[in-house]
Amino acid sequence: MKIAHQSVNAPQVTANNTNTQPTSGAPEDMRDALNKVAKQQVQNVSEADQQVLNSANLHDMEISSDTVYEPERFVKVSQTLYFGELPSLFRDMQSHYQNFMAELSQSAPDLAKEHWGFSIDEHGQFVVSGSISDEQKTYLSDKLNSNEEMLKLAQQVPGVLMKGLAYDRGADGKANAWGKYDVNNENLKDILDFRAVLDDSYSARGDIAQFKNNFDVLKFVESVAGQLRSNAEAKFSY
Repeated sequence: MKIAHQSVNAPQVTANNTNTQPTSGAPEDMRDALNKVAKQQVQNVSEADQQVLNSANLHDMEISSDTVYEPERFVKVSQTLYFGELPSLFRDMQSHYQNFMAELSQSAPDLAKEHWGFSIDEHGQFVVSGSISDEQKTYLSDKLNSNEEMLKLAQQVPGVLMKGLAYDRGADGKANAWGKYDVNNENLKDILDFRAVLDDSYSARGDIAQFKNNFDVLKFVESVAGQLRSNAEAKFSY
């Protein structure tokens, strides 16, 4: 089932000047840092396309964290969770998923319209959930697991996600952003619906780097943040 978009909890980043005391609750600094990291991920962007990035919805995200991170650590977290490794996996999955749904719409059109989702379990296999029959779940999981390329990408998600959450928690083991949520190999399938993430992050545009492979990285961040907030326990919060 698709999860409604939620505002994104993200950490605050301090200025490069180590002699300056960071001030909590400075959303403009946070937005500037997020935009800087986002733009670093986009190569060969034309001047016209840059205008799209400048008006992207990062500017409208609610920044509600009081955590202050040094710039190096913030970039490390961002390039793992928000604009780097994790979204890259879902970006690469997007075309496989769209092809899967196109085929399903032909072979089982009613099932394609049903409310169901899928994730990866602790054994590295796709598992289907939702308000459909067990027979339908088995049918879908068999078809999903037969897509070897998408499965290989999905199998990397737990490790990358949990690595990023560990970065976010830091030495004290606590966080106010994504790292506060308890996500592990066993419960990931109950927290993160890959279908919802891929549906939410789909863009009809594919003509500039921000929307490469019909994937909107900013919508991706919103979708994952919303699911974490709705489905995961904030076990490691301050």
